[in-house]
Amino acid sequence: MQSQLKILFVDDHVGLRDGMKEMLKSKNPDFNFVSASDYETALEALKNNPDLQIAILDLNLDGKSGLEIIPEIKKINSSISIMIYTMFNDVIHVQNALLNGVQGYVTKDATIDEVALAITTISKGNSYYNKAATEIMQSLLTKKGRANDITNDLSYLFDNYKDLSAKEREIFILLSQNMEIIDIARKLGKSEKTVINQRTAVYSKLDIKDRHDLLEKAKLLGLIYDK
Repeated sequence: MQSQLKILFVDDHVGLRDGMKEMLKSKNPDFNFVSASDYETALEALKNNPDLQIAILDLNLDGKSGLEIIPEIKKINSSISIMIYTMFNDVIHVQNALLNGVQGYVTKDATIDEVALAITTISKGNSYYNKAATEIMQSLLTKKGRANDITNDLSYLFDNYKDLSAKEREIFILLSQNMEIIDIARKLGKSEKTVINQRTAVYSKLDIKDRHDLLEKAKLLGLIYDK
């Protein structure tokens, strides 16, 4: 008899998540799921369940990137494997996942059989990128010069984003949600001058030219996506 594979499933669409869990368990009864609807709950679940082996993450929850939480997950459980389960199948998000060293990337149009296969493959210490993600990776490899440019650009953006303070990240996220300075100041209980100063710091650190550029970089970081 196989031992159970304990999996953290993080997705704020409760119906989708719970439905997926039941269908996956029907494919493999050894799958044992722990659920979380946001990243704070996910981190708490990790602390309470040190035997978790895989974390399945959506890329966007409450305006936060699933990639952003990976270092926090690894601090709690350094051996856990990460699988991204997302609606995004574009070059930017696949590249971002690669830069963050995830073990799997599966898009939400995948069949239940493929998701189950991905989980099993990752549990054995291997990587799994589904067809959509693999095709993007292959296209990048055939365009070596451009692939290097993309990797370097994204790596530079991620490094700079990680250098933002917690308060600066908060400002950046609120700005990316098209909030005005006066509304951000009111929401955070700060003066408009303080918010303006923090916005200036964000623009400088991320080399942001204007609001449009800010939105584009927020999309690259997986913090927002097109409606």
